[in-house]
Amino acid sequence: MAVSIIDGTLETFTVKRKASAVWRLHDLVFRTNEGGESRLDGMCVVTPQIGAALQPGVSGRFYIYRAIDNKGIHAVRPAGGSVLMKFPRSNETLMGILFLINIAAAGAMFALDGRPNWLTIALIPFTSVLWFLYRATRKEAEAQVAADGAARPA
Repeated sequence: MAVSIIDGTLETFTVKRKASAVWRLHDLVFRTNEGGESRLDGMCVVTPQIGAALQPGVSGRFYIYRAIDNKGIHAVRPAGGSVLMKFPRSNETLMGILFLINIAAAGAMFALDGRPNWLTIALIPFTSVLWFLYRATRKEAEAQVAADGAARPA
């Protein structure tokens, strides 16, 4: 399953990098409402809007996603508050752009040489499959939040 929920309190995390599109957080530790501990070890990707809502001591519901090569938090519902959702789309966008670049490059190489460039031909299905997988994870995350209650757009 690509999405999950943690109900509890965010105890600790480390901010490794803040960029305009995504923040990279490391080693998030949650104290669950049942008294246990849940961890997101390694790098976690969040949007700046979600990152700003994440502070040690924040209690509520945390919506987790796991994509092909990364994981992170795509929505937060603080205790007594409404849901804030913003899914990081940089990998999905990148694969879509690379798909189009590979089609253009393959067409240009064929027009110039009269034969296809096999690397660009091989990258066309690769990038399209990755785009569909990233998109499916985003759609599943959006459906998860919608099923759990109305989201406040970020």
